[in-house]
Amino acid sequence: MRSGLDRDFGPLFIKFCSDFPYAVKVCLNGHEWLKRQLTQRGLAHEPLDNGIRSSADATRVQRIANTLDAAKIDAVVRKWLRRLPRPFTAAHRAAGYRYQLSILQAEFALT
Repeated sequence: MRSGLDRDFGPLFIKFCSDFPYAVKVCLNGHEWLKRQLTQRGLAHEPLDNGIRSSADATRVQRIANTLDAAKIDAVVRKWLRRLPRPFTAAHRAAGYRYQLSILQAEFALT
């Protein structure tokens, strides 16, 4: 298992299974992603451990939150896969073997 601190997503971990078909588990937090996006944009907000308590511009916060999509999650996973050792060799990847993402667990909150 490898832990990382991503600029856009914050703390995350990637766990590789050593048995074929070499499954990978990625754990990241969308709330952390949102808090980092707000900070990078200089948008004042009161963060919670797992959410946003308040902001002077809640509509803008929601618009930014709505931009978190599968493409962004795929991009961060691919970025970290390029940096970490993994079971698929260059020959495997050239033959078309690659990881496909699916969501195993999603949690939603109104806070």
